Amino acid sequence: MRPSVLFSAFEPLHETPEMCDVCHAKPPVLSYELDTYGTRGEAKEKKGFCCAHCTTILLRILERDESQRWAQEEAALKADDSDVSDFRRHRLAAFKDNKNCRV
Repeated sequence: MRPSVLFSAFEPLHETPEMCDVCHAKPPVLSYELDTYGTRGEAKEKKGFCCAHCTTILLRILERDESQRWAQEEAALKADDSDVSDFRRHRLAAFKDNKNCRV
């Protein structure tokens, strides 16, 4: 599995969720599938419907998880006495605004 988030339109006449599965406050406008890894490396899959605002929350979750994976990769390379300076510089530049998000 590759961590990912997929957004798609849904048929409002056949699928009629009333509220966003993320915030539980607004009507959904998209369906989503979020595939990430848990803290022990186990695959996690979440599917549902979300409002426009919560699409950014789901993207942030994917970003946070990817940032953590890059940090783990850097630590593994460093443990093998590899030069990680370029990797670290790229990771810090890519994820400097990362915030912790949860769903």
